[in-house]
Amino acid sequence: MARLSTILGVSLLLSGACTESRRGERDAGAELGLTALPQTPIAPPDAASVSEEDAGTLASDASVVVDPSRLQEARALIPAPLLYGDWRPVMGTWVDYEVISHEHLARVRISLVGETKRQDGTTLYQLELNNETVPPSLVVLWLRGGARPFVERLAVSMPPHAPLSIPVDLHIDQPELRGLLTKEQDMEVRHGLFAGKVRMRAYAREGKTPVVVMSTERVPLLGVKSVRDPETTWTVTATGTGAKPSLDMVPIAIPRVPGQ
Repeated sequence: MARLSTILGVSLLLSGACTESRRGERDAGAELGLTALPQTPIAPPDAASVSEEDAGTLASDASVVVDPSRLQEARALIPAPLLYGDWRPVMGTWVDYEVISHEHLARVRISLVGETKRQDGTTLYQLELNNETVPPSLVVLWLRGGARPFVERLAVSMPPHAPLSIPVDLHIDQPELRGLLTKEQDMEVRHGLFAGKVRMRAYAREGKTPVVVMSTERVPLLGVKSVRDPETTWTVTATGTGAKPSLDMVPIAIPRVPGQ
């Protein structure tokens, strides 16, 4: 539990923490029943089948801005490879990362396991993060596709507890979460998995905290070979196809709250 809280910010999720930003669209979990999405497209339920919408929503064209006091809280809701990645969805693709944080080692598999077309023409994706903990734990994100993919909702499953779902409402490339780009250049990696030409990007977060990202198109799904900040390092170790949904229970959904 302690390791997972450090790596993915689950302690924030379980306490019901959320970001300052809120969107006005019906939340993804309610629209899809908060069940694992199948690998073949399905039509979302119509409005008559949705019993209740979230409270405290803004207009659908409202901008997404994270208050400076909530940056760390919000950043914990988007895994680093997704935050700094280049989203290229291919159903069934998985990428394994070795995650080192505060001298703890964990392995996380990020898999794209579901997609569905909405009535408005947008695509909703289900991304799962399986964590090799004891007992195993699962983080599920529902992303709305488009030019700037948007995380609508996130669920955490840690048996034997019932899964918990919270609204997120953040772009995966949320600029204030990434930080300020300070350096960018091509580099040659001679050894290891995905050796060859990579793109190095350096960012500075609040307090000038440095983040170094190595990217290459040879890594599927996210395009991220590694992400390193002073506390945590993500490094890709393997990739593959054939991923299936792991979420098998309906999460308890925490609604959006007016004024937050």
